[in-house]
Amino acid sequence: MLDHDASREAFGLAGYVRAVAAAVAVPWSDAAWEVGDHPAAYLALPARCVDHPGRDLILIWSSRRGWKLCMESTLHDPPAVVARLGTQVVPAPAEVESFVGEVLAGRRKGGRSAPSLPKEGPGLTELLSGYAVGREAPRL
Repeated sequence: MLDHDASREAFGLAGYVRAVAAAVAVPWSDAAWEVGDHPAAYLALPARCVDHPGRDLILIWSSRRGWKLCMESTLHDPPAVVARLGTQVVPAPAEVESFVGEVLAGRRKGGRSAPSLPKEGPGLTELLSGYAVGREAPRL
């Protein structure tokens, strides 16, 4: 059973991934996420990038690095990063949507990983809690 904070983070991450998936037109069935020591998410994009029209694209989120858009791996190559959003670990879904649109149109490449969450201020659980879906985690 998840403890209170882990439960809040899990519901928050599920809601955040759902909101981003909706913003970038990814069917819920093409989204995955996991919680644990290093929460992460994966969205299989239905669109192709003008710079790489023959490759499938994936949008990957890491609780340490934020969002990056990659070309799907091949038998011999791991996913190749096309661009990183790099603004914050939990940007608004509309910001992710804009980022994906710019990359798909060939107007954005490269970038840096998002800065780590500051030691002071809201942590990951707090940043994700506003997106929580499903049953609400118990309040203390």
